[in-house]
Amino acid sequence: MFDHTLDLCRSLPAVSTEKKWDNELRFFVGEKLFCMISLDPPHRVSFKCSPTQFHQLINRPEIVPAPHLARYHWVQLKGESLLPETELDAFLHNAYELIKSTLPPQEQDAINKMRMDA
Repeated sequence: MFDHTLDLCRSLPAVSTEKKWDNELRFFVGEKLFCMISLDPPHRVSFKCSPTQFHQLINRPEIVPAPHLARYHWVQLKGESLLPETELDAFLHNAYELIKSTLPPQEQDAINKMRMDA
């Protein structure tokens, strides 16, 4: 599942990555962060979500407000297998779309065009 999660994030249009402290891979659309995955076990996954999703998710076991980002409605899964693959995929797609929607309109249009051309 770890490789699937990495591949999914990398496959989204206009995504770039950056490796940071604690051996963490960060995923950006435009220049804005939408997901972080720990490369070392346990593979913690952090992502942006809506306020409603945030409150629903942190009520589940082993899903916590993401350190330093919780006030922006980020959650952290203490292990990537805490959610079924399809549910995690949906949350990651949502995180990507939430962040993409904050980009300037021209940048969003260019990303949407990339998606159609693929």
